[in-house]
Amino acid sequence: MEIFNSKNIPELKKDEIIIPLFTLDTFLLPGDQMMMRVFEPRYKQMLDDIVLDDLPYGHVITNPSMPELNELFVPFDVGTLVKINDFQEHGSNLLYLANGGRRFRINSLIEPALKPECFDSVFPSVDDLVGEYIEDFPAGKLYLRGIVELIPELVGEIDIARWDYILSLWKSYIEIIAQINQMDVNDLDIDEEVNNMFPIPDVKSLWKLAALILDSVESQILSLNAEKIEEICSLIESNIQNKIATVRLFRQSNE
Repeated sequence: MEIFNSKNIPELKKDEIIIPLFTLDTFLLPGDQMMMRVFEPRYKQMLDDIVLDDLPYGHVITNPSMPELNELFVPFDVGTLVKINDFQEHGSNLLYLANGGRRFRINSLIEPALKPECFDSVFPSVDDLVGEYIEDFPAGKLYLRGIVELIPELVGEIDIARWDYILSLWKSYIEIIAQINQMDVNDLDIDEEVNNMFPIPDVKSLWKLAALILDSVESQILSLNAEKIEEICSLIESNIQNKIATVRLFRQSNE
């Protein structure tokens, strides 16, 4: 993956856009939500840049198998566009709700104007840091940016019988967890709760279920790279089956 500075950004190819990148330790899948707290100057600048114009940013995670580029941790090459809601200021912190949207692929990176630096409990202001680079990099930013292209929407249809089977697996898993925690399964009405959460077998429900179940980086990467609905269904099904096998083994070892 190539990396550029703000002075040598290449001409964008068709369908490419430049977006800010926010690197975290877990993915945000399409349709999922996450409460965010921002306190670092680089991400405060990012929010300043996108809030006024209602623009998205890219949610990505670091790829530990990749070497650093110019002292930067390199993210996986896929991520999720994020739109923010409920933006609030609390002292020196910025709070908001991140909403996962379209998937994207990173073609190149644009490095920050200043090298990454670890601060103690006291952070410099955004203006102070901008003053350190503005003459040399007038188009620079404190945060990492990506030259990206959107990944096409999933193709295919959800088979009703397959969907019902996947939900039955999820209900079985919830029931086992409830039993382990000595909860009365009859009082929970698991069947109704799950059916209410996923009333329609559509792509929105598929991603919602994926966000609940795909909790490993590997499975999240596979889902963000998926081309077909069937790939997501298979990922969800295999992950639930693995969870069920794990908790059953746990129960057996404790009996």
